[in-house]
Amino acid sequence: MGSLITLIKGDKIGVETDYRDALPENMVAISRPMFGAAGYMLQMPGLSLLGNGQGPDRGGIWNERFEDHYRVSGQNFISVASDGVSTTLGAIPGGDIASLPYSFNSQGIIADGRFWLYSPSSGFNEVVDPELGDPIDGVWVDGYYCLTDGENIYHTDINDESSIDPLKFATAEFMPDKSLGCGKTQDNKWIVFGRYTTEYFVNVAQDNFAFQRVATRAVNVGIVGTHAKAEMNDRWYLMGGRKEEGVGVHLLGVGSAERVSTREVEKVIGQYSETQLQDAILEPRTEDAYAFITVHLPNHVLIFNETIAAKAGIETAWSILKTGVENDPWRAVHGIFEPRLGQWVYGDKLNSNIGILDETVATQYGEIAEWVLYTPFLLLESQSIDRIEIETMPGHTGSDDATVFISMSYDGVTFGKEWTEIYGLPSKYGKRFILRRLGYVRDWVGIKLRGASRSRMAFGTATVDHG
Repeated sequence: MGSLITLIKGDKIGVETDYRDALPENMVAISRPMFGAAGYMLQMPGLSLLGNGQGPDRGGIWNERFEDHYRVSGQNFISVASDGVSTTLGAIPGGDIASLPYSFNSQGIIADGRFWLYSPSSGFNEVVDPELGDPIDGVWVDGYYCLTDGENIYHTDINDESSIDPLKFATAEFMPDKSLGCGKTQDNKWIVFGRYTTEYFVNVAQDNFAFQRVATRAVNVGIVGTHAKAEMNDRWYLMGGRKEEGVGVHLLGVGSAERVSTREVEKVIGQYSETQLQDAILEPRTEDAYAFITVHLPNHVLIFNETIAAKAGIETAWSILKTGVENDPWRAVHGIFEPRLGQWVYGDKLNSNIGILDETVATQYGEIAEWVLYTPFLLLESQSIDRIEIETMPGHTGSDDATVFISMSYDGVTFGKEWTEIYGLPSKYGKRFILRRLGYVRDWVGIKLRGASRSRMAFGTATVDHG
Protein backbone atom coordinates (compact mmCIF):
# COMPACT_ATOMS: atom_id res chain seq x y z
CA MET A 1 0.00 0.00 0.00
CA GLY A 2 1.32 3.46 -0.83
CA SER A 3 0.53 6.91 0.65
CA LEU A 4 1.36 10.17 -1.10
CA ILE A 5 2.35 12.97 1.29
CA THR A 6 3.67 16.50 0.93
CA LEU A 7 6.42 18.18 2.92
CA ILE A 8 4.97 21.67 2.92
CA LYS A 9 3.94 21.50 6.60
CA GLY A 10 4.45 18.87 9.26
CA ASP A 11 3.14 17.97 12.69
CA LYS A 12 4.62 17.88 16.18
CA ILE A 13 3.46 17.81 19.80
CA GLY A 14 4.30 20.74 22.04
CA VAL A 15 5.33 20.72 25.68
CA GLU A 16 1.95 22.24 26.56
CA THR A 17 0.24 18.97 25.51
CA ASP A 18 -0.94 20.30 22.21
CA TYR A 19 -0.77 19.39 18.54
CA ARG A 20 1.48 21.92 16.80
CA ASP A 21 2.67 22.74 13.29
CA ALA A 22 6.27 21.76 12.59
CA LEU A 23 7.36 24.64 10.36
CA PRO A 24 9.89 24.07 7.59
CA GLU A 25 13.33 25.49 8.30
CA ASN A 26 15.32 27.23 5.56
CA MET A 27 12.83 25.88 3.03
CA VAL A 28 9.97 27.72 1.32
CA ALA A 29 7.05 26.43 -0.72
CA ILE A 30 6.82 26.95 -4.47
CA SER A 31 3.43 26.63 -6.15
CA ARG A 32 3.73 24.47 -9.25
CA PRO A 33 1.76 21.27 -9.92
CA MET A 34 4.29 18.43 -9.86
CA PHE A 35 3.76 14.65 -9.54
CA GLY A 36 0.27 14.91 -8.12
CA ALA A 37 1.00 17.71 -5.63
CA ALA A 38 0.31 21.44 -5.85
CA GLY A 39 3.94 22.40 -5.25
CA TYR A 40 7.33 21.57 -3.81
CA MET A 41 9.81 22.79 -1.21
CA LEU A 42 12.88 24.78 -2.27
CA GLN A 43 15.86 25.62 -0.09
CA MET A 44 16.43 29.30 0.69
CA PRO A 45 19.14 31.00 -1.36
CA GLY A 46 22.51 31.42 0.31
CA LEU A 47 24.52 34.57 0.99
CA SER A 48 27.63 35.60 -0.92
CA LEU A 49 29.88 38.46 0.09
CA LEU A 50 29.59 41.67 -1.91
CA GLY A 51 31.65 43.94 0.33
CA ASN A 52 32.13 45.23 3.85
CA GLY A 53 30.56 48.03 5.81
CA GLN A 54 31.60 49.50 9.14
CA GLY A 55 29.84 47.14 11.55
CA PRO A 56 26.51 45.38 12.18
CA ASP A 57 23.79 46.75 9.91
CA ARG A 58 21.24 49.26 11.21
CA GLY A 59 19.28 50.05 8.04
CA GLY A 60 19.50 50.27 4.27
CA ILE A 61 17.79 52.08 1.39
CA TRP A 62 18.06 52.45 -2.37
CA ASN A 63 17.66 56.18 -3.01
CA GLU A 64 15.98 56.49 -6.40
CA ARG A 65 16.57 60.24 -6.53
CA PHE A 66 20.34 60.02 -6.07
CA GLU A 67 20.59 56.55 -7.62
CA ASP A 68 22.68 55.32 -4.72
CA HIS A 69 22.65 52.62 -2.06
CA TYR A 70 22.90 53.97 1.50
CA ARG A 71 23.27 52.16 4.82
CA VAL A 72 23.77 52.88 8.48
CA SER A 73 26.55 50.44 9.22
CA GLY A 74 27.91 50.30 12.75
CA GLN A 75 28.14 53.95 13.71
CA ASN A 76 28.56 55.31 10.21
CA PHE A 77 26.37 56.40 7.34
CA ILE A 78 27.82 54.88 4.18
CA SER A 79 27.31 54.69 0.44
CA VAL A 80 27.72 51.24 -1.14
CA ALA A 81 28.93 51.03 -4.74
CA SER A 82 27.77 48.27 -7.08
CA ASP A 83 31.09 46.46 -6.57
CA GLY A 84 30.57 46.45 -2.78
CA VAL A 85 33.06 49.20 -1.96
CA SER A 86 31.69 51.44 0.79
CA THR A 87 32.36 55.13 1.40
CA THR A 88 31.78 56.73 4.80
CA LEU A 89 29.64 59.87 4.56
CA GLY A 90 29.03 60.70 8.22
CA ALA A 91 28.90 59.45 11.81
CA ILE A 92 25.67 58.05 13.33
CA PRO A 93 26.04 57.32 17.06
CA GLY A 94 24.10 54.67 18.94
CA GLY A 95 23.15 51.15 18.00
CA ASP A 96 19.42 51.38 17.29
CA ILE A 97 17.73 50.70 13.96
CA ALA A 98 17.74 53.71 11.65
CA SER A 99 14.87 55.05 9.55
CA LEU A 100 15.89 56.30 6.11
CA PRO A 101 13.22 58.45 4.43
CA TYR A 102 14.30 60.61 1.49
CA SER A 103 12.99 63.58 -0.46
CA PHE A 104 13.77 65.20 -3.82
CA ASN A 105 16.58 67.13 -2.15
CA SER A 106 18.05 64.94 0.57
CA GLN A 107 18.45 61.57 2.23
CA GLY A 108 17.18 61.62 5.79
CA ILE A 109 18.63 59.53 8.62
CA ILE A 110 16.71 59.13 11.91
CA ALA A 111 18.60 57.30 14.64
CA ASP A 112 19.61 57.73 18.28
CA GLY A 113 16.80 60.29 18.71
CA ARG A 114 18.44 62.60 16.14
CA PHE A 115 17.90 63.62 12.52
CA TRP A 116 20.46 64.12 9.77
CA LEU A 117 20.18 65.17 6.13
CA TYR A 118 22.58 64.19 3.37
CA SER A 119 22.88 65.17 -0.28
CA PRO A 120 25.82 64.88 -2.68
CA SER A 121 25.80 68.67 -3.11
CA SER A 122 25.28 69.79 0.51
CA GLY A 123 27.03 66.96 2.31
CA PHE A 124 26.11 65.43 5.66
CA ASN A 125 24.49 67.71 8.26
CA GLU A 126 22.58 67.23 11.49
CA VAL A 127 19.27 69.03 11.98
CA VAL A 128 19.73 71.05 15.15
CA ASP A 129 16.42 72.91 15.33
CA PRO A 130 15.50 73.10 19.03
CA GLU A 131 11.94 71.99 18.24
CA LEU A 132 13.11 68.69 16.76
CA GLY A 133 12.90 66.77 20.01
CA ASP A 134 13.83 63.07 19.89
CA PRO A 135 12.40 61.58 16.70
CA ILE A 136 12.10 57.80 16.38
CA ASP A 137 10.68 57.46 12.86
CA GLY A 138 9.73 59.47 9.82
CA VAL A 139 8.61 59.49 6.22
CA TRP A 140 8.63 62.02 3.38
CA VAL A 141 5.12 63.03 2.28
CA ASP A 142 4.04 65.77 -0.11
CA GLY A 143 7.07 67.99 0.40
CA TYR A 144 7.49 67.47 4.14
CA TYR A 145 9.57 65.22 6.35
CA CYS A 146 6.89 63.91 8.70
CA LEU A 147 8.19 62.70 12.07
CA THR A 148 7.10 61.21 15.37
CA ASP A 149 8.86 61.19 18.73
CA GLY A 150 6.58 58.53 20.20
CA GLU A 151 4.00 61.01 21.44
CA ASN A 152 3.68 63.90 18.98
CA ILE A 153 3.57 63.98 15.20
CA TYR A 154 5.13 66.95 13.42
CA HIS A 155 6.74 67.97 10.15
CA THR A 156 9.44 70.17 8.68
CA ASP A 157 8.77 73.47 6.92
CA ILE A 158 7.77 73.22 3.28
CA ASN A 159 10.61 75.53 2.26
CA ASP A 160 13.29 74.29 4.67
CA GLU A 161 13.82 70.61 5.44
CA SER A 162 16.00 71.46 8.44
CA SER A 163 13.46 73.75 10.13
CA ILE A 164 10.58 72.76 12.40
CA ASP A 165 8.03 75.31 13.55
CA PRO A 166 6.69 74.77 17.12
CA LEU A 167 3.15 75.29 15.73
CA LYS A 168 3.51 72.39 13.30
CA PHE A 169 2.81 69.73 15.94
CA ALA A 170 -0.22 67.50 16.49
CA THR A 171 -1.15 64.14 18.01
CA ALA A 172 -2.93 61.07 16.74
CA GLU A 173 -6.39 61.21 18.31
CA PHE A 174 -8.24 57.96 17.66
CA MET A 175 -6.93 56.39 20.87
CA PRO A 176 -4.47 57.73 23.46
CA ASP A 177 -1.78 55.20 22.56
CA LYS A 178 1.80 55.98 21.62
CA SER A 179 2.64 56.92 18.03
CA LEU A 180 5.40 54.43 17.24
CA GLY A 181 5.97 54.72 13.50
CA CYS A 182 5.27 56.45 10.20
CA GLY A 183 4.43 55.32 6.70
CA LYS A 184 2.93 56.53 3.45
CA THR A 185 0.10 55.26 1.25
CA GLN A 186 0.28 54.98 -2.51
CA ASP A 187 -1.94 58.08 -2.77
CA ASN A 188 0.43 60.13 -0.58
CA LYS A 189 -1.36 60.01 2.75
CA TRP A 190 0.70 60.00 5.95
CA ILE A 191 0.16 56.87 8.06
CA VAL A 192 0.73 57.13 11.80
CA PHE A 193 1.09 53.73 13.45
CA GLY A 194 0.21 53.64 17.13
CA ARG A 195 0.50 50.73 19.48
CA TYR A 196 -3.16 49.79 19.06
CA THR A 197 -4.34 52.01 16.19
CA THR A 198 -3.41 53.12 12.70
CA GLU A 199 -4.48 56.58 11.54
CA TYR A 200 -4.22 58.45 8.25
CA PHE A 201 -3.53 62.13 7.60
CA VAL A 202 -3.85 64.07 4.35
CA ASN A 203 -2.15 67.32 3.40
CA VAL A 204 -4.79 70.09 3.28
CA ALA A 205 -2.20 72.93 3.36
CA GLN A 206 -3.78 74.47 6.42
CA ASP A 207 -1.89 76.94 8.59
CA ASN A 208 0.57 75.56 11.11
CA PHE A 209 0.10 71.75 11.06
CA ALA A 210 -0.53 71.12 7.36
CA PHE A 211 -2.23 67.74 7.67
CA GLN A 212 -5.76 66.75 8.60
CA ARG A 213 -6.85 63.44 10.03
CA VAL A 214 -8.94 61.17 7.75
CA ALA A 215 -11.47 60.03 10.32
CA THR A 216 -13.07 57.31 8.21
CA ARG A 217 -9.84 55.34 7.63
CA ALA A 218 -8.67 54.70 11.18
CA VAL A 219 -8.07 51.05 12.08
CA ASN A 220 -8.00 49.46 15.55
CA VAL A 221 -4.72 47.63 14.91
CA GLY A 222 -1.24 48.96 15.64
CA ILE A 223 2.41 47.96 15.78
CA VAL A 224 4.43 46.57 18.66
CA GLY A 225 7.61 48.44 17.71
CA THR A 226 8.76 51.20 15.39
CA HIS A 227 10.10 48.88 12.69
CA ALA A 228 7.48 46.13 13.05
CA LYS A 229 5.93 47.18 9.73
CA ALA A 230 6.68 46.74 6.04
CA GLU A 231 5.17 47.94 2.79
CA MET A 232 4.91 45.48 -0.09
CA ASN A 233 2.91 45.78 -3.30
CA ASP A 234 1.21 48.95 -2.02
CA ARG A 235 0.00 47.18 1.11
CA TRP A 236 1.29 47.28 4.68
CA TYR A 237 2.09 44.34 6.93
CA LEU A 238 2.14 44.98 10.68
CA MET A 239 3.21 43.00 13.71
CA GLY A 240 1.11 44.08 16.65
CA GLY A 241 -2.60 43.91 17.23
CA ARG A 242 -5.63 45.32 18.93
CA LYS A 243 -5.84 46.33 22.55
CA GLU A 244 -6.14 43.35 24.89
CA GLU A 245 -5.18 40.71 22.33
CA GLY A 246 -2.00 38.79 21.59
CA VAL A 247 0.60 40.04 19.16
CA GLY A 248 0.23 38.75 15.60
CA VAL A 249 1.01 39.68 12.02
CA HIS A 250 -1.67 41.57 10.11
CA LEU A 251 -2.25 42.78 6.56
CA LEU A 252 -3.63 46.31 6.65
CA GLY A 253 -6.64 47.07 4.47
CA VAL A 254 -8.88 50.10 3.99
CA GLY A 255 -10.65 50.41 7.32
CA SER A 256 -9.73 46.89 8.39
CA ALA A 257 -6.84 44.52 9.07
CA GLU A 258 -6.60 40.83 8.18
CA ARG A 259 -4.66 38.51 10.47
CA VAL A 260 -2.13 36.44 8.50
CA SER A 261 -0.18 34.84 11.36
CA THR A 262 -1.16 31.27 12.16
CA ARG A 263 -1.60 29.71 15.58
CA GLU A 264 1.92 28.26 15.39
CA VAL A 265 3.47 31.58 14.40
CA GLU A 266 1.73 33.34 17.27
CA LYS A 267 3.02 30.73 19.67
CA VAL A 268 6.54 31.59 18.49
CA ILE A 269 5.87 35.32 18.85
CA GLY A 270 4.24 34.67 22.23
CA GLN A 271 7.57 33.49 23.66
CA TYR A 272 8.61 37.14 23.86
CA SER A 273 7.44 40.01 26.03
CA GLU A 274 6.30 43.28 24.46
CA THR A 275 9.55 44.88 25.60
CA GLN A 276 11.53 42.25 23.72
CA LEU A 277 9.40 42.72 20.61
CA GLN A 278 9.97 46.47 20.41
CA ASP A 279 13.06 45.92 18.25
CA ALA A 280 11.32 43.49 15.88
CA ILE A 281 11.75 44.17 12.17
CA LEU A 282 9.47 43.37 9.24
CA GLU A 283 10.89 43.66 5.74
CA PRO A 284 9.62 42.79 2.25
CA ARG A 285 11.15 40.91 -0.68
CA THR A 286 9.61 40.30 -4.09
CA GLU A 287 11.37 38.16 -6.66
CA ASP A 288 10.44 35.76 -9.48
CA ALA A 289 6.75 36.65 -9.05
CA TYR A 290 6.88 35.64 -5.36
CA ALA A 291 6.38 38.01 -2.46
CA PHE A 292 7.77 37.45 1.04
CA ILE A 293 7.63 39.22 4.40
CA THR A 294 10.52 38.44 6.74
CA VAL A 295 9.83 38.84 10.47
CA HIS A 296 12.92 39.34 12.63
CA LEU A 297 12.38 38.46 16.31
CA PRO A 298 15.09 38.40 19.01
CA ASN A 299 15.92 34.70 18.55
CA HIS A 300 13.77 33.67 15.58
CA VAL A 301 13.36 34.75 11.99
CA LEU A 302 10.08 33.84 10.29
CA ILE A 303 9.20 34.25 6.64
CA PHE A 304 5.68 34.63 5.23
CA ASN A 305 5.12 33.55 1.64
CA GLU A 306 2.35 35.84 0.42
CA THR A 307 2.09 34.11 -2.94
CA ILE A 308 1.55 30.68 -1.38
CA ALA A 309 -0.90 32.14 1.15
CA ALA A 310 -3.08 33.44 -1.68
CA LYS A 311 -3.08 30.06 -3.44
CA ALA A 312 -3.10 27.53 -0.61
CA GLY A 313 -3.89 29.45 2.59
CA ILE A 314 -1.81 30.95 5.37
CA GLU A 315 -1.34 27.61 7.13
CA THR A 316 1.14 26.57 4.43
CA ALA A 317 2.81 29.97 4.00
CA TRP A 318 5.20 30.21 6.97
CA SER A 319 8.77 28.96 7.42
CA ILE A 320 11.68 29.53 9.79
CA LEU A 321 14.99 30.99 8.58
CA LYS A 322 18.23 30.35 10.39
CA THR A 323 22.01 30.54 10.18
CA GLY A 324 24.46 27.69 10.76
CA VAL A 325 23.49 24.38 12.35
CA GLU A 326 22.66 25.51 15.90
CA ASN A 327 19.31 27.21 15.28
CA ASP A 328 20.79 30.70 15.25
CA PRO A 329 18.42 33.25 13.65
CA TRP A 330 19.03 34.24 10.03
CA ARG A 331 21.82 36.78 9.96
CA ALA A 332 20.84 38.86 6.89
CA VAL A 333 18.84 42.03 7.54
CA HIS A 334 17.65 45.24 5.87
CA GLY A 335 17.55 43.91 2.34
CA ILE A 336 17.17 46.22 -0.63
CA PHE A 337 16.81 45.46 -4.31
CA GLU A 338 19.95 46.83 -5.99
CA PRO A 339 18.92 47.82 -9.53
CA ARG A 340 22.55 48.15 -10.63
CA LEU A 341 23.03 44.46 -9.84
CA GLY A 342 19.51 43.15 -10.33
CA GLN A 343 19.85 41.35 -6.98
CA TRP A 344 18.82 41.66 -3.34
CA VAL A 345 21.57 43.01 -1.10
CA TYR A 346 21.57 42.62 2.69
CA GLY A 347 23.44 43.90 5.68
CA ASP A 348 24.43 41.60 8.51
CA LYS A 349 23.41 41.33 12.16
CA LEU A 350 26.72 39.80 13.27
CA ASN A 351 29.45 41.77 11.51
CA SER A 352 30.17 44.21 8.70
CA ASN A 353 29.29 41.87 5.82
CA ILE A 354 27.28 43.25 2.95
CA GLY A 355 25.99 40.27 1.00
CA ILE A 356 23.98 39.20 -2.00
CA LEU A 357 21.07 36.77 -1.74
CA ASP A 358 22.55 34.11 -4.02
CA GLU A 359 20.47 31.34 -5.63
CA THR A 360 23.59 29.53 -6.84
CA VAL A 361 24.73 28.53 -3.34
CA ALA A 362 23.22 27.13 -0.14
CA THR A 363 25.97 28.42 2.15
CA GLN A 364 26.00 31.70 4.03
CA TYR A 365 29.38 33.36 3.47
CA GLY A 366 30.91 29.94 2.90
CA GLU A 367 29.40 28.32 6.00
CA ILE A 368 26.80 25.56 5.78
CA ALA A 369 23.29 26.15 7.12
CA GLU A 370 20.90 23.41 8.18
CA TRP A 371 17.48 22.91 6.61
CA VAL A 372 14.69 20.76 8.09
CA LEU A 373 11.41 19.39 6.71
CA TYR A 374 8.69 17.45 8.53
CA THR A 375 5.82 15.26 7.36
CA PRO A 376 2.32 15.17 8.78
CA PHE A 377 1.67 12.36 11.26
CA LEU A 378 0.88 9.13 9.41
CA LEU A 379 -1.53 6.63 10.99
CA LEU A 380 0.06 3.25 10.11
CA GLU A 381 -1.04 1.08 13.02
CA SER A 382 0.77 -2.28 13.12
CA GLN A 383 2.36 -1.77 9.72
CA SER A 384 5.91 -1.60 8.45
CA ILE A 385 7.39 1.17 6.30
CA ASP A 386 8.93 -0.74 3.44
CA ARG A 387 10.02 2.12 1.22
CA ILE A 388 10.06 5.91 0.96
CA GLU A 389 10.69 7.68 -2.34
CA ILE A 390 10.89 11.47 -2.59
CA GLU A 391 10.86 13.42 -5.83
CA THR A 392 14.04 15.53 -6.03
CA MET A 393 16.15 17.36 -8.62
CA PRO A 394 19.41 15.41 -8.68
CA GLY A 395 22.47 16.27 -10.75
CA HIS A 396 22.47 19.99 -9.99
CA THR A 397 24.51 19.71 -6.81
CA GLY A 398 27.84 21.48 -6.96
CA SER A 399 29.62 19.16 -4.54
CA ASP A 400 29.53 15.57 -3.27
CA ASP A 401 28.38 16.42 0.28
CA ALA A 402 24.63 16.52 -0.48
CA THR A 403 23.62 14.12 2.29
CA VAL A 404 20.10 13.93 3.72
CA PHE A 405 19.41 12.56 7.20
CA ILE A 406 16.02 10.95 7.86
CA SER A 407 14.57 10.01 11.25
CA MET A 408 11.19 9.07 12.67
CA SER A 409 9.17 10.01 15.73
CA TYR A 410 6.50 7.89 17.37
CA ASP A 411 5.56 10.48 19.99
CA GLY A 412 5.80 13.80 18.10
CA VAL A 413 8.56 15.00 20.41
CA THR A 414 11.69 12.87 20.07
CA PHE A 415 13.26 11.40 16.94
CA GLY A 416 15.18 8.14 16.76
CA LYS A 417 18.19 7.00 14.79
CA GLU A 418 18.91 8.60 11.45
CA TRP A 419 19.20 6.96 8.05
CA THR A 420 21.35 8.70 5.46
CA GLU A 421 20.89 8.98 1.73
CA ILE A 422 22.79 10.95 -0.90
CA TYR A 423 20.58 13.58 -2.49
CA GLY A 424 22.63 13.56 -5.67
CA LEU A 425 26.02 14.01 -7.29
CA PRO A 426 27.12 16.57 -9.89
CA SER A 427 25.64 15.79 -13.33
CA LYS A 428 24.01 12.55 -12.11
CA TYR A 429 20.51 13.52 -13.20
CA GLY A 430 18.97 10.06 -13.06
CA LYS A 431 19.46 9.32 -9.35
CA ARG A 432 16.32 8.43 -7.41
CA PHE A 433 15.95 9.26 -3.73
CA ILE A 434 14.78 6.02 -2.09
CA LEU A 435 15.06 4.57 1.42
CA ARG A 436 14.01 1.00 2.24
CA ARG A 437 12.99 -1.01 5.32
CA LEU A 438 12.49 1.78 7.88
CA GLY A 439 10.71 -0.53 10.30
CA TYR A 440 7.54 -1.29 12.23
CA VAL A 441 5.02 1.36 13.33
CA ARG A 442 2.97 0.54 16.42
CA ASP A 443 0.48 3.40 16.04
CA TRP A 444 1.42 6.53 14.11
CA VAL A 445 4.67 8.09 12.95
CA GLY A 446 6.16 11.42 11.89
CA ILE A 447 9.19 11.71 9.63
CA LYS A 448 11.89 14.40 9.63
CA LEU A 449 14.37 15.20 6.87
CA ARG A 450 17.34 17.44 7.44
CA GLY A 451 20.60 18.36 5.80
CA ALA A 452 23.49 20.80 5.93
CA SER A 453 25.61 20.88 2.82
CA ARG A 454 27.04 23.22 0.24
CA SER A 455 24.48 22.11 -2.32
CA ARG A 456 21.05 23.64 -2.68
CA MET A 457 18.19 21.13 -2.60
CA ALA A 458 14.50 20.83 -3.50
CA PHE A 459 11.93 18.22 -2.46
CA GLY A 460 8.58 17.33 -3.98
CA THR A 461 6.09 14.71 -2.90
CA ALA A 462 6.99 11.63 -0.89
CA THR A 463 5.53 8.19 -1.50
CA VAL A 464 5.47 5.93 1.56
CA ASP A 465 4.96 2.21 0.87
CA HIS A 466 3.68 0.36 3.92
CA GLY A 467 1.89 -2.81 4.77
